[in-house]
Amino acid sequence: MSRKQFVTYLLIILTLVMIVDIRYVRSDNHLFEGFITESIEELIEMEGAVFQNNFDSDSIKAEKDGTLNLGAEFLAENEELSSFYIKNDFGSIDLRGTDNQEITIDYTLKVHAEDKEAAEEFIKDLEVIYELQGDRLEIALNKSQTATPDLINVVEIDYQISVPRELKAELSNKYGSLNVSELESELEASNRYGSTDIDKITGPAAVSLDYGEAEISNLGSSLDLETAYTENTVRNIAGEFRLESAYGFNRLKNIESDLIIDSRYGGAEISRAKDVEVNSRYTGFSFEDISGKITADIEYGDLRLRNISDLDLELRYADCTIERLRDYELYNYDLRVEYGNIEADLGGVNYDNQEELIYQGAEAEYEILIRSEYGDIEIR
Repeated sequence: MSRKQFVTYLLIILTLVMIVDIRYVRSDNHLFEGFITESIEELIEMEGAVFQNNFDSDSIKAEKDGTLNLGAEFLAENEELSSFYIKNDFGSIDLRGTDNQEITIDYTLKVHAEDKEAAEEFIKDLEVIYELQGDRLEIALNKSQTATPDLINVVEIDYQISVPRELKAELSNKYGSLNVSELESELEASNRYGSTDIDKITGPAAVSLDYGEAEISNLGSSLDLETAYTENTVRNIAGEFRLESAYGFNRLKNIESDLIIDSRYGGAEISRAKDVEVNSRYTGFSFEDISGKITADIEYGDLRLRNISDLDLELRYADCTIERLRDYELYNYDLRVEYGNIEADLGGVNYDNQEELIYQGAEAEYEILIRSEYGDIEIR
């Protein structure tokens, strides 16, 4: 390696060390151990405050309500209509599916401006309109929310929407809350800088979230969830659940099908799930009541496992604690560590400071296979 290459690599490493700045933290209930950086925490606070600081209630200079109603006759004339699309750059969306064959959109427009007179003049011509694009109904303001005249900053829109529950929904929101419930078709949703609540969706759901908190529950099909800088609570998912998370914390409960996790920086508490597949870096995990197999490749981030079945773990720089096994004789054990220790209590027989432990359970139904580097394994 040349001197120039060496110096380059050294500078990259030093830069990464400064960025990572890792600080160890615990969740409130002490089930999670993970990593998060102070710089990331500051970024979340700063990004989340951008809209509130610049466009708070004091900056609203004009406001008005409106309604757009597309009734049964409209739907009958456009029977090919199968999806509903809305993009809201500032504000909130509350959408609910109903048995009614009509679409009702109640909205409130709020003009954030530097001058009241200019705002009142500007809002006069504003209204929410629709456009049909094939089988998709698109909803939007008749003017841009962000490309506005002088003295006008942005237009905030709060939507209250009801649609036939069989319509596919495509929703994109920023700087506000997103609430969706009671749909029987497919859902595609994104929200940035705001809270999200999704409940009782029968069809497949694909959700993308940045900066905020989310509650997702009672889904009758699959969930594809991509998040960054968010705290998520997800429960009662009937179909396959794919989670991609960065700089966030996830509480997952009652996952009835496969769970696939790709995580960078953060943590997760998982209870009552079937087969689980994990690929993670700098993420702490708690697993409890897992009826299927846990397969994991984990680097930096400790694990706590309770009431588990089969394990196949590749660990680096990660301590692993296993508790509350059903019966130690129900398992075959193949544990190996490099630069770490194994401690286990198997029916009163203690194994301490071991680098390898192989034990065949007398009534073995499950396999515990762990390969670890720079970490300890404890069974208690």
